[in-house]
Amino acid sequence: MGRPKSYSRDAVVEKAMSVFWQNGYKATSVSDIVRETGLNTASMYKEFGDKEGLFSEALHHYRDHIIGPRYRILIDNPNMSGVEMFLRNVFLGAAKKEYKGCLMMNHLAQKNVIGPDAVKQVGAFCAEIESLVETALFNAQSDGEIGPEKDVAQLASFIVFCVHGTVLYGRHDEKKHMIPKFYDMIMQELRS
Repeated sequence: MGRPKSYSRDAVVEKAMSVFWQNGYKATSVSDIVRETGLNTASMYKEFGDKEGLFSEALHHYRDHIIGPRYRILIDNPNMSGVEMFLRNVFLGAAKKEYKGCLMMNHLAQKNVIGPDAVKQVGAFCAEIESLVETALFNAQSDGEIGPEKDVAQLASFIVFCVHGTVLYGRHDEKKHMIPKFYDMIMQELRS
């Protein structure tokens, strides 16, 4: 019979998530994880398999607990109001001084260095956001808030494209000040 665990799995995943979010997957070493989580190397490998396994768990945690409330806006409000609230939430977050990007989208740019499971998680996350935006826009179009000639699938892709750009601009101190202007431009495009 083995020794009982002296750590909380959830707490380890949350701390590891913070390290990956701050440094990126590639720049995060096993030593960094051990130092930040307090978990010894043997326990990390036994519990998560390897760094990639822990990263996959960190992505799940981020999706469920950190970014979940943001896309929950679109689930609870699948309409124009939901799109507006979602975008305001993204843009306000990106404009904050301490903003460090989105763990998922930060790693979309690093998909050649993360494992295949993580690539699938990131891709599924981006597809889910786009699908939620498209549903909300379709409903907005049905309600007459968006013109019938608009291609809602294309608009949803455009919005997600803008969200990706906002994540990057939010990490660029010299560009942060432009973020609020983009919200107005997107809303103008939706309503024109």
